[in-house]
Amino acid sequence: MSGPLTLGGVLPAIPGEWATPLDLMLAEGEWLVVRTTPARSEPLLRICLGLQASGAGAVAVLGEDPGRLSNAALGPFRRRLGAALQPDGLVSNLTVLRNLVVPLVYAGVCAPAEAEAKARDALALFGLSSWTEARPSELPEDVRGVVAVVRAVVRQPALLMLEDPFAAVKSVQAADLLRRCRALAPTALVTTFRRNEPLYEAADRIVLWDSRGFLPAEGA
Repeated sequence: MSGPLTLGGVLPAIPGEWATPLDLMLAEGEWLVVRTTPARSEPLLRICLGLQASGAGAVAVLGEDPGRLSNAALGPFRRRLGAALQPDGLVSNLTVLRNLVVPLVYAGVCAPAEAEAKARDALALFGLSSWTEARPSELPEDVRGVVAVVRAVVRQPALLMLEDPFAAVKSVQAADLLRRCRALAPTALVTTFRRNEPLYEAADRIVLWDSRGFLPAEGA
């Protein structure tokens, strides 16, 4: 297997909508957008992150099989990843700034002072400086979604995984935000649950994934 992400004959451990073995390869520097359902997206991304074991097949993410890594090895592995899944997972009692800083420090990506500088720079890049000291419950839905994605890209990951990003953001703004994401994370697997023109325009490849398997982008 080669490439940042390669799946061969993969099935989830718990049967559901995803019932056909999946083959997938993501190339270095590629943004792949997959239009699918939440019932397929969730296990796929969780398997790739090592949060859930696969039921069958071979998984290689950044050269590792996440499901076979020890707890000690998972930490260094996940430092190289960025992810924003549904729900957003923002910590309610932390400010927006701390929601970015704490994962950087806790994961060992950088020291506290550097983490804060990186977080402030990322928030400024995405136009969120005015929300730095707000807590998630105080954020509009669109802003909260952007914060979750910024938390994923702030570490400039080797591989970014996003689940239905910027769903609540207007199309013009989403296109601009996606360009900024690509500058920080040039390789990404992104799922979407509806037709999303800004996301499609940002992608290098678009596929539809349903009960028939992976299909060309036409009609997605």
